[in-house]
Amino acid sequence: MTRLRIPKLAPKPKDFSKLPWTEEFRDKYPTRKIEKYLDRESNYDELKDFLFAEKHVDFRKSNLLVKSLKNERGIVKNDNEILLVINFPFCEWRCVNCIRNMYQRTKNPDAYMYYFDAIMQEIALIRDEIKKRCYIVKAICFTGNVLALDEVELEKVLSACSYTLSETSIELGNPKFVTATKLELLKKYNVTRIIVNALTYNTVSLRQLCRRYEFKDIYPYYKLIAEYGFDLSVRLCVGLLNERELQIERNINLAMELGANCIDLYARHCPYTEISSLTDIEKINTQRRLHEFANDKMLSFGFEPYFLYCTEVENGCFENVGYSLNKKKCKFTEDRALGISTILGCGTDTKTMIVKNLHNTRTYFDNTYDMGQYIFGIEQLLEKKRKFFE
Repeated sequence: MTRLRIPKLAPKPKDFSKLPWTEEFRDKYPTRKIEKYLDRESNYDELKDFLFAEKHVDFRKSNLLVKSLKNERGIVKNDNEILLVINFPFCEWRCVNCIRNMYQRTKNPDAYMYYFDAIMQEIALIRDEIKKRCYIVKAICFTGNVLALDEVELEKVLSACSYTLSETSIELGNPKFVTATKLELLKKYNVTRIIVNALTYNTVSLRQLCRRYEFKDIYPYYKLIAEYGFDLSVRLCVGLLNERELQIERNINLAMELGANCIDLYARHCPYTEISSLTDIEKINTQRRLHEFANDKMLSFGFEPYFLYCTEVENGCFENVGYSLNKKKCKFTEDRALGISTILGCGTDTKTMIVKNLHNTRTYFDNTYDMGQYIFGIEQLLEKKRKFFE
């Protein structure tokens, strides 16, 4: 008797043209849209099944939404807890699409000295306001490139911004400023985390962004950082330029090799970039496919989402997700991404945002974007800021 051989059919390609969140959850913070469906017993498994079966949310997205919501509900919202941002806008390689006002220290030596004096005055004002209002500094982040300072200046800044019980982080732009002496100073003043705005480790993409280095050039600096035992956050982009699954997987693997316990995946661009929304359906489908691939990779490595918000809501509605390993999440990044706490900003191109969670209000004060205006107008800026706090 002859057996019939039935050919195996190739699996049907997934249709990414439909919005995976569905229209009801198209929002910057989709987790806040699903919270009303969570029962009093906080049964997250039932909520995940409900979103998939009843609300027709893609099963991967329902899992991501519920995991993110579970983390958000564990965050205490205390209006007395604040974030402190200190910006030193010095870099060597400015990305072509960056909207930050950054300067090369070597090309602006005079402005650099004046800027340091001006920001120390603003830090003193902020210290007074923190004391006066009995604020608790939950987390501090030195944005830009604080390691561009020399050792004496670095210690002055760290000393002026030292608060008990706060999680202190620094953003790392150019790793060539990393030295053992500076890392020892960071340890002395209880800096716990280094946040690397990597975006990508792909050489072709780095060239297109005008970042003039390769992974092999910066690896020794990361190795030195690892020796001091800092927590490490790495920010990467999903769908950057022409990158696809191969490049995304390699970026994630390299971040893990460097010892990252937080890997934050941003949709197509970092938070310091403006890109017009995608309108081409094929490109939107590709972006959604890449997000699904990246999310599967992160979960397979044991990472869990700790923040989620969407950008390009009207068209693609792409998610930006922070993943942490063993619950070693970055409090500063989490809080800032979710807009939970008051933020006090010092330096050029920073925002101060006073949050009243009970009344759901936000009040803003923007520092000047330009370094020259900041340096020569520091007295007027401080006076305006005093009145703002009053």
